[in-house]
Amino acid sequence: MWLFRILPILTATILFAQGYAGGDVAFAGQQAQAASEDDAACRQQGAPGSRAYADCRRALAEAHEQQKAIIQEQKRRDFDRLLGEGTGGFDETF
Repeated sequence: MWLFRILPILTATILFAQGYAGGDVAFAGQQAQAASEDDAACRQQGAPGSRAYADCRRALAEAHEQQKAIIQEQKRRDFDRLLGEGTGGFDETF
């Protein structure tokens, strides 16, 4: 009986880990491309080293970090949804 409780959790954990492992390789390529695109966009604001260029790069970096945080939160919600209601925390009633 315990196997029926452990098996879905184990399967979900493995799938979740595989999703993160595969994302690291793609993320490295995307990060280099994003840096190149950010550089090109900010060169229109000013030359590298200028205040306008630095402000532009800082704003884009903050936007990227916020987007990553949103994606991580979505992944966390999807993982919780996959496991069901059992992820709400410790329940002393059992």
